[in-house]
Amino acid sequence: MTPLDLVLQIALGIVSTAALLRWDMRRLPAERYVRAWNTASFWSAVVAFGPLSIPVHFARTRRSFSWFLAGIAAMTAVLFAIGLINDGLDAPLGY
Repeated sequence: MTPLDLVLQIALGIVSTAALLRWDMRRLPAERYVRAWNTASFWSAVVAFGPLSIPVHFARTRRSFSWFLAGIAAMTAVLFAIGLINDGLDAPLGY
């Protein structure tokens, strides 16, 4: 793993997690949106924990174990996409 790979993975983790959570928050009804993180907490969770904050967000806003599992699935998809992007960029860069 090169330093470029590490920086890319961190950046993709933050950007993809923030995009997914913002997309989900726009779709929430008012009673569930109230349980979502405020702006400071949102960015703290996304930057500090990256994709690990996805299942917590789903469980926090929906208060259901099945939505927690959906968050685990979404987190897995985000991590898989980050890995694919990283692997796809390794070949052209000669790593």
